[in-house]
Amino acid sequence: MVTLDKPPPPSSSSGLFYSRRIRKRSIIRLILFLLVTFFILTIFPISINISIADSNSKGLNTYQDKSSDNKKVIRTINNDNNNNIDNDNNKVIEREPDPIRQEGNNNVVVRQPDQEKKEPAHIPDPIEAPDDNAGPPEEEEPALIPAFTGPRNQEPVYMDNVDRNVAWDKNAEEESIKTWKFNKYLSDRLPLNRDTADGRHATCSLRRYQRSLPAASVVLVFYNEALSVVLRTALTVLKESDPRLIHEVLLYDDCSTNDELKEPLERFIASYPKIRLVRSKTRGGLVKARLYSSREARGEVLLYLDAHCEPTPGWLEPLLEPIAKNRKAVTLPSLDIIKYENLEYIGSDSIYVIGGVNWLMNMLWYPIPEREKKRRELEDPYPITANLRSPTMAGGLFAMNRLYFKEIGEYDEEMGVWGGENMELSFRVWMCGGEMLFVPCSKVGHIFRPAHPYDFMGNVGEVVSKNYVRAARVWFDKELSLYYKIRPQFKDLDVGDISKRLELREKLQCKSYKWFLKNVFPELPVEEDLIASGQFRTDNNRCMDTRGKDLESHSELHLGSCSNGVNVNSNRFMMLTKSHQLMGLNFCLDSGYSEVVQFHICHNQGGTQEFRYDPTTRQIKTTGKCLTGDENQNKVTTATCRDDDPAQRWNFEYKYD
Repeated sequence: MVTLDKPPPPSSSSGLFYSRRIRKRSIIRLILFLLVTFFILTIFPISINISIADSNSKGLNTYQDKSSDNKKVIRTINNDNNNNIDNDNNKVIEREPDPIRQEGNNNVVVRQPDQEKKEPAHIPDPIEAPDDNAGPPEEEEPALIPAFTGPRNQEPVYMDNVDRNVAWDKNAEEESIKTWKFNKYLSDRLPLNRDTADGRHATCSLRRYQRSLPAASVVLVFYNEALSVVLRTALTVLKESDPRLIHEVLLYDDCSTNDELKEPLERFIASYPKIRLVRSKTRGGLVKARLYSSREARGEVLLYLDAHCEPTPGWLEPLLEPIAKNRKAVTLPSLDIIKYENLEYIGSDSIYVIGGVNWLMNMLWYPIPEREKKRRELEDPYPITANLRSPTMAGGLFAMNRLYFKEIGEYDEEMGVWGGENMELSFRVWMCGGEMLFVPCSKVGHIFRPAHPYDFMGNVGEVVSKNYVRAARVWFDKELSLYYKIRPQFKDLDVGDISKRLELREKLQCKSYKWFLKNVFPELPVEEDLIASGQFRTDNNRCMDTRGKDLESHSELHLGSCSNGVNVNSNRFMMLTKSHQLMGLNFCLDSGYSEVVQFHICHNQGGTQEFRYDPTTRQIKTTGKCLTGDENQNKVTTATCRDDDPAQRWNFEYKYD
């Protein structure tokens, strides 16, 4: 019997026939197997891919159709936020930020300033299945990296509407400085992406930052600014920043009227997908423009710069990392000077100071206090460039978490064009649980102009005074009485309704202004720390007068006429503290430099800055001598004490127990 699983011996004839038959069948089976394998490996996958591709193509076409519908949306924006009303004069051209370079200009938005832009819903990325055939895992990237440094010596980018080949017109240059308060003529002819100097301290290059940091919306608010400086600011931001950390550069036009900020601006930014332009239909002023632009921004961090700045290498990571660690941190870059006359970048020594405040609510630069030096030495391996706790900010250059900015109350919407908003925000951040950090390793060049080139939508003095008094009435508590002693003319000033800001303060459970001065900026005395204040008058009816120079070292204290009745001249407002310091609104008097007493930084060490009042003789004594109102020099000097000298007997406008 022949079995299929065991062939017969080769010597058998029947076995030979059967063996040939089996061999023939095996060949046929082998051929069939090869054909089936070929079909499975080639033809069948092709048909599957075609089917999948066809399906994906249909989905892609649907997505593209939707995208093309949304690239340019024309709608009406009215004050009542009714977007269904047709009005051909008020068109909105809007495009969502797109990381892919696109032709044409699709990144312009025209919006009513009080209309808030809703953010698109977040769609999570699909989760990819693990690849079983993947090779060994790649080596993990370091968690800490140095700050980003942009490329050098790029192909220069110039204004396309300026002929740089014509002869230099010196008269036109001088006229541009007169009109624009800086050298616009030169700015229009310099590269928009010029290299900025790396002026950081050497220890900044040793610092390392978290690889994963929040992305920022860099917001540039402008009104009738020169186009070249707006573009140079935007392009320098992109050049000197890690692209991963820039969500967008948001240009907010506060209803400019200059023609060069219309079509030329839109044409230029069309080639830069991360630059987005929002135009306001009405002018609101700087404070409101910053408020409304914050509602347009989409990055996790709001980073405000003036529209005439140039960030330098390594500027961004130092600002973002403290916010990543503490969402209630507000970070301030170190400001370098760009000369308005010739746009020369000359740097500054700003890493050695913090922001302070006086009783006029003026921001002032103050030397780093000893307590802050000691803290940095304990907490940081490179203390000279460690972040500084700064009581106040200089102006509009800062970064903070966008949602925290909203939670803490944004800006006071009732403030005027400009002035005081930086101080109000500084008080609010510190008193309501946040912190403000000056960042020495983040350096930003700023064109410091000698005057404002734009109008204030009213009297500048009235606008600024209203802003400051609004802030004082919201935040100064009982200390408001000292403010009114210095500015009695503001006591009855109408500043509008502040009830909403007071409600905000209550909601945030903020601390008192006295707490701020005791814990954040103790260099400024409160009223309970004083022996006397106001006009300091001799029996000869002559008063101490700072002439506004009490913020300048080595400036002398003068003798001037006194005000009879209400004193509205802050130059004659003096303070004598219980710690025996005699000061104007800023620095302390020092008797150790000359016969005429001079102003110097308060050092709280006594000695030549110690002034003791004798209530019996009404003399103010220092280093064994008495302050004397010298009418020959019209200055306050130190002289041998004489009890019968009316120039040494002092009377105080306000005296405290």
